[in-house]
Amino acid sequence: MSLLERAHAHAVRLGRDRIGGGELLLAVLDDGVGHALPDALGISRDVLVGQLEKAPSSPAAGTVDGYPVTAEVLGVPRSSGLVELVAGLLAAGGGAARVLGEHGVTEERVREAYARIWAPFLDENAVWGSSVACGPADPPAEIEALTSEIAEYRRRKEAAGDAQEYTQAGLIRDKEKEVERRRSVLIREWAATVDPVDLAEAVVSLRAEVAALRRI
Repeated sequence: MSLLERAHAHAVRLGRDRIGGGELLLAVLDDGVGHALPDALGISRDVLVGQLEKAPSSPAAGTVDGYPVTAEVLGVPRSSGLVELVAGLLAAGGGAARVLGEHGVTEERVREAYARIWAPFLDENAVWGSSVACGPADPPAEIEALTSEIAEYRRRKEAAGDAQEYTQAGLIRDKEKEVERRRSVLIREWAATVDPVDLAEAVVSLRAEVAALRRI
């Protein structure tokens, strides 16, 4: 699904007939680096999502790819990367900007957070948010990020099921399956590069740690 398609799905879920800045930002937070952005900014992801879902939306001011959108969405350049997109929403001053402003988010903070998220990909010895060194048999950070994303979708799916919102649970399940497929591709690519000896040593080490925990 494209970013606009995901934003539209959020708008439909929230009972809105147009895509506003809140829905666009929710779509950003659904996936990849955007999913890791709240943590990198020091914000609870659940709190941020909840606030965006409740933020008032402006009337439609035009369309993009056939979707009715608000003025703040029209003002975001189509070719924007994550930082530029969030910066554009901040500059627009709509509901998304107000929510981000409550958390002290600025363009500079977004750029710093974005750099921290990508740090593990740029430095093979750096593991952002952890003091544990990355071993040769450890999966890439992108796989870990997708694993966290899948866990979040499962949590939302269960919550939707508990609330008997079965249509929403189905949409969330579809997203979960999509991310699982992407992770499977990455796992296969990574597995082809892992030295079997390194992998065996990692398994032996893990078994020893599990045995030690069972004795506690």
